[in-house]
Amino acid sequence: MVAAIQLILNVPDLFTAAEVGITAGFASRLGRDEGKAVKTRILVVDDSITTRTMERSILMAHGYDVDIAISGEDALEKVAGTTYDLVISDVMMPGITGFELTRRLRAIEKYREVPIIIVSSLATDADKREAMDAGAQAYIVKGSFDQGNLLATVEAFVG
Repeated sequence: MVAAIQLILNVPDLFTAAEVGITAGFASRLGRDEGKAVKTRILVVDDSITTRTMERSILMAHGYDVDIAISGEDALEKVAGTTYDLVISDVMMPGITGFELTRRLRAIEKYREVPIIIVSSLATDADKREAMDAGAQAYIVKGSFDQGNLLATVEAFVG
């Protein structure tokens, strides 16, 4: 009888590894622009592990320094200790929504001018208007989410 070795992948562990930065070396090999003197720091705020991991991977692969927050409250803790050049946030999260997070960031002196992009499954004009009224500069609907659209929007604000 021949024994067979089988590879078993634990998907939650893969997502956790991606979130703690295991993919950073891989991202640099995908063409990260090492010539940038100062990396653009981006905070991605989303309660969905799938969404925040995907957004983080896309941004890191294009040379951005990306931190994640799993809630609006977590984001407020992170901005208290770090300065970000751009914030990307979901709307529907437990506790503080993305709209409220945007309002609170605008109340902080160093975040009054920092670009905020909302990425949400909410697609009505009223939702988009509320995001802009709260202080967001851009609104991307997840249903029509496209990597190129995210990157183009980020580039428009931080180059």
